[in-house]
Amino acid sequence: MSRIRTNVLFERLVIMINSNPFVHLHVYTEYSLLDSTCRLEALFKKTKSLGMNALAITDKNTISGVLRFHQLSEKYGIHPVVGCEMKISEDETLVLLAANSDGYELLVKWLNSGFPLQPALQGEIIALCGGNSGAIYNFLKKGDNLLAEEMALKYAGWFGKGNFYLELQHYNLTADRILVKKTAELSQKTGIPLVATHRIQYLEPEDANVLNILNELIHERTATGHFYLPSSEEMMEKFRDYPEALKNTFLIAERCKLDGKLKIALLPHFPVPENENEERFLRKICFENLRERFNFEILDSIQKQSIIVQLNHELDVIMKRGLSSYFLMVWDIVNFARKSNIPVGPGRGSAAGSLAAFLLGITQVNPILHKLSFERFLSLDRDHLPDIDLDVCQRRRPEILAYIKEKYGQDNVVHLGVLNTFGTRGAIRKAGAFLNLKQQAGLIAKLLPAFSGTGGIRHCLETLPELQKLSVNREPYKSLFYFAEKIEGLPNNHSSHPSGILMGDEKLSRVIPITRRPDGNPMTPFNKDDIQQLGLLKLDLLGLRNLTIIEDTLQSVHRLRGSRIELKNIRLDDPETFKTMAIGDTLGCFQLESMGIRYLMRKMQPKNLEELALLLALYRPGAWQCGIAETYLNRRNGKEDIQFMCPEMEAILSSTCGLIIYQEQIMEIANVIAGYTMGEADLLRRALTKKQADSLTGHRNRFVSGAVKKGHTEKKASEIFDFLANFAGYSFNKAHSISYAYISYWTVYLKAHYPKEYMAALLSLEGGYYDKTVYIRETKKMDILLFGPDVNRSCIGFQPEEAGIRIRINMIKGCGIQTTEALLHCLQKQGEFRSFQDFIDKMKRLHIKHPVLKVLINAGACDELEEYSNEDYSEKEKRKLEKELLGFSLKPFPQD
Repeated sequence: MSRIRTNVLFERLVIMINSNPFVHLHVYTEYSLLDSTCRLEALFKKTKSLGMNALAITDKNTISGVLRFHQLSEKYGIHPVVGCEMKISEDETLVLLAANSDGYELLVKWLNSGFPLQPALQGEIIALCGGNSGAIYNFLKKGDNLLAEEMALKYAGWFGKGNFYLELQHYNLTADRILVKKTAELSQKTGIPLVATHRIQYLEPEDANVLNILNELIHERTATGHFYLPSSEEMMEKFRDYPEALKNTFLIAERCKLDGKLKIALLPHFPVPENENEERFLRKICFENLRERFNFEILDSIQKQSIIVQLNHELDVIMKRGLSSYFLMVWDIVNFARKSNIPVGPGRGSAAGSLAAFLLGITQVNPILHKLSFERFLSLDRDHLPDIDLDVCQRRRPEILAYIKEKYGQDNVVHLGVLNTFGTRGAIRKAGAFLNLKQQAGLIAKLLPAFSGTGGIRHCLETLPELQKLSVNREPYKSLFYFAEKIEGLPNNHSSHPSGILMGDEKLSRVIPITRRPDGNPMTPFNKDDIQQLGLLKLDLLGLRNLTIIEDTLQSVHRLRGSRIELKNIRLDDPETFKTMAIGDTLGCFQLESMGIRYLMRKMQPKNLEELALLLALYRPGAWQCGIAETYLNRRNGKEDIQFMCPEMEAILSSTCGLIIYQEQIMEIANVIAGYTMGEADLLRRALTKKQADSLTGHRNRFVSGAVKKGHTEKKASEIFDFLANFAGYSFNKAHSISYAYISYWTVYLKAHYPKEYMAALLSLEGGYYDKTVYIRETKKMDILLFGPDVNRSCIGFQPEEAGIRIRINMIKGCGIQTTEALLHCLQKQGEFRSFQDFIDKMKRLHIKHPVLKVLINAGACDELEEYSNEDYSEKEKRKLEKELLGFSLKPFPQD
C-alpha cells in the first residue's frame, strides 16, 4: 500500500545549520492557480542551486500539488514541508504546516469541511500567522495592537505552545521595517516565537509581469517584483537582528515529517452471499462461466488444461494483490448495465488481456483466441495497481453512475480531477491582451496547432513558416513570444476527468481533497498519477458515442425491418464489410474516418479482425509518423525483405512482417530470448517505452546475461536488446487494439448492411470526426433520401423511414429542445396535427412564440399539413430558407 513518506535519506534529517540555516516556509506554487508562476520542477532546481536543504509548499486553500511535491523532493534530495495557506474565516488567513500524517489528514478535513470553531490540537499542525496575508499583520498595520495581541493569543491557545509562530516579512516596501519591529514587540510581549518568511509567487524578480499577465492586471507593469525566491544570504541579511526567527525556519522544517502511513480509503467490500468470501465467490463465478465461454465440449484435454492453468494463475495474482473485491465490483457494474440494456463495449485497454475479466463478462474479447497477455494488465512484479476501463453508452452513462453511488454510497464515489493548463493558443492570447496586442495575438493564435503543456510555442517558432516571416526577435513580437512561453503550460483551472471515478470504503473526503463540479457532484483535484501514488483504485467509465450509435441503429433495424440483431451474433468474416473497408468507404465508422487511415486501409485491404487491429495499431501517431506503416506495407507486398534476428523471434514477429507493432511482442521476446517472466517483461517494456536511462542499464545487463544462458552470443543478445529499444516507443497495446477493432468492425458492418439506419443514428449524435455537414453529404452520396422536418413525423433525432431519413425538428435554427419536447408531448397526448390551423391553435396553447412558429413554417415543417400552402415561395427561395435554417439545402439550387 502506498504512503506519503520522506525518502529514506531524510529519515534522519540533517540540515547544515551553520552553512545554510534558512528554509522557505511560505511558498505558492503553480497549484495556486493564477497566483503563482512557480513550476514545481523549476522551484526545486532553483532551491537546490541556492544550496537549500528543505522547502515548504503552502498553496492557497489547496494541497493538490503535495503528492508531486513529495516525488520531486525525493528526486532532488530536499526535505519536504507540506502545508497550505488556509482562509479560516472571512478575515483570517493562516499558513498551516503538517507536522505528521495526522496533521496532513487534518488539513484535508479542514479544506473539505471547513476550519473548526475551536480546534483542540496537540502538535499535529504548526501554524504561522499568514504574514501580510493574515489578520494580525493588518491589525498591526492599522495600529490596532490590542486586537493583534488578542488574535495572536487566541491562535497560540488553539495550536498549543511552540506550535504557533508570528511571521516576519520584509519585501523592502515602505511599511515593512515598522511592521517587522511591531511584530517583534508583539512576540516579546506574548512569548509567541518569531519565524522569518518570504511569500514566494515567482522564482525571479523579473517574473513579476508574468503574474500580472495571469491576473490580467494590464496597467500594473514593473521591471522587477518583490515576491521572488530569495537566497539564504538575502534572508539572513534582512533579518540579521532576529537570528532566532531564521533558526526557527530550520526547527519547524525538522519537525515536519510525513514519514508514517496515511489512512487512505480502501476499496469498498463487495457484498458477497452468506457463507462466501470475496476470493471464493470470484473463483466460483469464473469457473461457472468457463465451460459456456469456451465450449468445453469441442476442446481437447490439453486445451482445457491450458485454460484452467491460466485462470488459476490469474486468480492467484488477483487475490495476492487484494483485488478480488475490485473485480467483483466491476463485474456487478457491468451486470447492472447489461440487465438494464445499457450497451457496454467489448473491452478497453490492457484489461482485455485478462481471462478472468473475460469469464466475468467484464470484457467480450477472448484473450486465448487473440493471444493476449495478462501480465500487460496485472502482475506481482508491478508496483502500481491496474485500472479496468469500461466503455458504455454515452447517453445512458449517468444511469450507471447513479447505480454505483446508490450501491456504494454517495460519499464513497468521487470524480477524478484534471489540471488544465495554458496551451499554445491560450498563452499567446493571454500575453497579447497584456501587451495591448489582442488583434495581432488573435491572428497568430489561429496559425498555431493546439499544443498543450510546454515546448509548443518554441516548436512552432522553429518549424512554422508563417511565424518565421514575423520579426520575432524585434518588438512587439519579441515580448509577445517571451511572455507566452513563460505562461505556456501553467495551470489555469481544475476540471473533471471525462471518465475517471474513485471509490473508497469510507468517506473519501477524509483522506483526499474534494471540490465540487458545476453539477454539484464531488470531484478531487488530485489527478490519475496522484491517485496511483496513494494506492487508490479508480474506474474509468467512458461514455462512448459510437456504442450509442450502434444501439440506435439496432433499434431502428428492429423497428423498421422486424429483425433483432445481437452484436455477438454478427459474423466476423462478412465479405461485404471487408469490401467496404477495402475501398475506404468508412466515413462515420469508429476510428476509421480520417483521410490517413482510409488511405492506409485501402493499401492494407484487411481481411480479418486481426488485420483490422493491426491497422489501428499502425495508424497510432508513433508508428505512422516514423514510417513503420510504410515499411510494413513494403514487406507485406514483397518490396522489402523480411529478416529475423533469430529463429525464436520469427514465431513472434512473422504476423507483423518482422516488425514490433505490439507491446506484448516486446514482452514475449524478453520471455523467450532472455528468460524474463512475463511480469518482469512488462517492467522491461515500461522502461523501454519511457526511456528510463537508469533502469535501462540494469535491464540491458539482465537481458544479455539471460540470453547468453539460453544459448545466444553476447553480441546477438545486445543487438536484440537494441532492436527492442528502437521499436518500444512505437509499439501499441494489442489488447486495446483488438477490443477497438471489434467496435470498428461492427460500425462498418452496420453501415454496409443497414446504411439508412446507421446514418440516421450517426447524424442524430451530431456527426463525429468531422462536422455534421460532411455526414449530410455522405448520406446524399449513398443515395439515401433526406426528407425535410415535419411537425407530425420528425423527432428529436434523425429518424429512418421506409424511403429515407427524416431530419430532426430541433435541427431548425431557432427551434430549441424545449420547443421540440413540447411539440412531441402534444403529438403523444393528442395525436397528429389535423391541419395547419390545428397546429397553430395547439402551439399557441403551449405558449410557443411567434418567431419559433415562423422558423418551423419557413423550414418546411408544415408543408404536409392540410390548409397550408407554401406557394408563396419560389423553389430558389425555399432552398435559401433551408440553407439558412438547416445549414444545408435538401435539393440543389435551381439554375437561374
